[in-house]
Amino acid sequence: MPVEQSEKARELTQQVEAFMYEHVFPAEPVFHEQMSKAADRWTYMPVMRELRAKAKAAGLWMFPLPENLGGRGLDLIDYAPICELMNMSQIGTEVFHCYSGTISNALVLDQFGSEAIKERYLKPLVAGDARTSISITEREVPSSDPTDLKFPIKRDGNEFVLNGRKAWATGAIMKECDAILVLGCTNPDAPRHSRHSLVIVPRASKGLSFGRIDTILGFDHAPFGHVDLIFDNVRVPVENLLGAEGTGFAMMQTTLGFGRVQLGMGSVGAAERALAEMCSWVEKRIIGGKPLVERGVVIDAIARSRIEIEQARRHVLHTAWLLQTKGPKAARSEISQAKVLAPNMALQVLDRAIQFHGGAGLSFDTPLPEMFAYQRTVRIGEGADEVHRELVAKLEIAKQRETRARFGRN
Repeated sequence: MPVEQSEKARELTQQVEAFMYEHVFPAEPVFHEQMSKAADRWTYMPVMRELRAKAKAAGLWMFPLPENLGGRGLDLIDYAPICELMNMSQIGTEVFHCYSGTISNALVLDQFGSEAIKERYLKPLVAGDARTSISITEREVPSSDPTDLKFPIKRDGNEFVLNGRKAWATGAIMKECDAILVLGCTNPDAPRHSRHSLVIVPRASKGLSFGRIDTILGFDHAPFGHVDLIFDNVRVPVENLLGAEGTGFAMMQTTLGFGRVQLGMGSVGAAERALAEMCSWVEKRIIGGKPLVERGVVIDAIARSRIEIEQARRHVLHTAWLLQTKGPKAARSEISQAKVLAPNMALQVLDRAIQFHGGAGLSFDTPLPEMFAYQRTVRIGEGADEVHRELVAKLEIAKQRETRARFGRN
């Protein structure tokens, strides 16, 4: 399995690593201080604006997007190690304009949007002048089966009319958010995978308002956040449809494999940061007259963490290689395995690091608790562990059955 970056990607990886250590990590306490004192928490803080401007000026921007869109044109194998590095900080992906939702939305807009849509929404998005959100979740519908979404999008002449409520729209409340990609049911009588369409709703649309802001284990994740959207006779032109009616579900699938590799490498990055924080802390912390690092339980935890991180990294990189060389169908099991394996691994490593830090590990003295909350979310978002394990099992049973049949065994 020849998983190796190109020379261009290796150079970019080195640049990102240097940028993280020289600029992003030192900015974390500044970011939190500015957030704690901000009159408006739902916008980029000054330090984030400075970091984004520096990254963009250095050409460290939207790495997987084509160069004609302002990105660096990296394929999945080239991008994966960079994704890991960025996710060593909770603010890292936003600095380089590589938040997974931003990348996925940009790819969907580029692939399925009209020229007018690209000019109006894609162009400011890739430039970093605006942000987008995607709204899929409905509280009364289990998210593990998006084909059952009920939110109605009804056509009325040259307009679509939206009424109802959506939940967990990440980033929609942010002042920089310009548009929301809404997945809704345009034909409830169609086959399951052809019922839904994806429509762009400008954030400033008449009749669109915000409900409650959700927290994740107490974190509201400002300035991005997760918010309910309330649609009261919201009207948008039919030109705001992405692709064709009934293809919304299929469009969502086009970025899932890519997105789950991003999430997997993000979990690896979070675990690497946790291990780094753990190693630094136990060498300095003196208990009973000797540093923690001299205790066997700590040494064992560090060794276990390194082994687990390497296992997860190699699996996710293998999945990236399989996706890129064989396609999504051939990588279905590996994609689901990565989605289960990586965040569970990260949670184990983060938990050890938090434990050895004591009270400091539960506070903003370290990035650990916020990372833990996010990684716990990854086990649910984009398909819960149980759903992915079920798919892995079904694919494995079918593979074993085929092998037995090939050799004439029961």
